[in-house]
Amino acid sequence: MAQKKGRSKVRKKASEKTMKHKTENNQTKKQKLIVKEGDFVLIDYTGEIKDSGEVFDTTDEEEAKKHGIFNERTAYGPMLVIVGERWVVEGLDKSLINKEEGEEYSIEVPPEEGFGRRDSKKIVTTTIRKLRKSGYEGDLAPGVVINVNGTPAIVRAVVSGRVMLDFNPPLAGKTLVYKVKIRKIIKDRRDKITSLVEKHLKQDMQGISIEEGNNSVKIDMKDKSIIKPELHLHKKAIAEELMKYIEGINEVIFIEHIVSEEVKKEGKPQQEANQVQ
Repeated sequence: MAQKKGRSKVRKKASEKTMKHKTENNQTKKQKLIVKEGDFVLIDYTGEIKDSGEVFDTTDEEEAKKHGIFNERTAYGPMLVIVGERWVVEGLDKSLINKEEGEEYSIEVPPEEGFGRRDSKKIVTTTIRKLRKSGYEGDLAPGVVINVNGTPAIVRAVVSGRVMLDFNPPLAGKTLVYKVKIRKIIKDRRDKITSLVEKHLKQDMQGISIEEGNNSVKIDMKDKSIIKPELHLHKKAIAEELMKYIEGINEVIFIEHIVSEEVKKEGKPQQEANQVQ
């Protein structure tokens, strides 16, 4: 009888241990964040053409260098996506839904959800003479991308003074494969605001401060946009996105500091300089 009781206790403990393990696993699963439409998500990705394996885009600087597509003007690192807003190609955008934070995925995107199917109507023939007359002075050789009335076109052939131009996007008709990692799903309101500003200012964020009000956001740019006038071009887009995607925001205030050389040399705080709002 004592032996049976002992076995019963062992089985009970084993059962309790199994139940505890299952409960812990269920809790872990519940804690994992799942991407939903409208979420602010930071992703890393590398895109390649399925048939050739050629890498055409990446958020990873080392990958860009490795595949010969590095651009020193590009700010590499995780990319902000608001799911459903088509900030990436449609097929990738839709596939982010129901993915887990911290996980990696391989996502195949057909042409119709990528850069579209090739359209024969976008392949036209003109003459070298007409292109020169319109002001184009560059090289005309197969594979060269030229600008025709503000639209890029690939030179497909040059024969007897005639030029075949392809106005289809370079990746039209291609099935793409994206290797994606869901870095973070942003939930905090202030983090969302910061991520939208960073999306535009990128490496120029150092020193910039953001103050959130009840219905407004104040962005203190110090002297950044004075030193780099091109940053002024981002203000309208920043303001529009903050008011569109952050509930309750109806005013965005930019503050700039114009500091005299004398003040800079003396090392006085920028607060003593004039503020331009």
